[in-house]
Amino acid sequence: MIDAPIPVIVIDDTPVKLRGVCEFVGETPRLQLQAGAGSVDTTVALIERFCQEQARENPTLAGWMALSDLHLGTDNGVRLGRKLLEIAPGLRVVIYTQDPSWTLATEIFRQEYARGSRGSDNRSKKPPGLHGYALFGNMEPSYLERIATTVVSRHETFIDQEVLNYLLKRLRGQRLTPRQEECAALIAQGLSNDDIALRMGFLNAQGKPNMGPLENLVSELYNFFAIEGAPSDPGRRVLLAHAYEAYAGLRPA
Repeated sequence: MIDAPIPVIVIDDTPVKLRGVCEFVGETPRLQLQAGAGSVDTTVALIERFCQEQARENPTLAGWMALSDLHLGTDNGVRLGRKLLEIAPGLRVVIYTQDPSWTLATEIFRQEYARGSRGSDNRSKKPPGLHGYALFGNMEPSYLERIATTVVSRHETFIDQEVLNYLLKRLRGQRLTPRQEECAALIAQGLSNDDIALRMGFLNAQGKPNMGPLENLVSELYNFFAIEGAPSDPGRRVLLAHAYEAYAGLRPA
């Protein structure tokens, strides 16, 4: 059975870059160029239209992918991506830019809980994290194929290896302790803090998970990998998994 092509929207306010990325999408067998847009307003209108057209079969645009340049005039792709996910929660949004930046990676994947209005549950809504960080200089069909496989087919996050290499250079040969590495490896496997505490033997007198020592260890890992943000932000854990896998040499170049 042949997989259905993945619909793709490309957003870039520089016409030559927009045309180039659209051409690469068109040359990638698994992808189907749905539209190209040169502004935030045009993109929002397109997504709203596609959601209406797909209202019966796929109103959230699940299985679709948006590729957006970071810089969009006076706006940027990260803010646009979050706005698009409010309209079409099933959309997978990947940001591309020219240069690797660990600070930008933190912003792309950020999912901090937002403060709700008075009387509302302030944990009920959170700005959605985006799904990928690509580099424009690496754009070609095989690269786009890998991005689509990761973020659409596997529902995982994508981060360019060059961004991770940039982080590793900043570490300048620093090493995790064996205990820190054990904890990071378990986080990268997707285990919860409760499960990690049990695996690592952090137990209280009743034999239940003792979260204090574990939280200290996790905090050390965030500091080691220079991952900032609020403790309530699940996006930090995503970045930590990527960073540790790169550190451990598990992620292919």
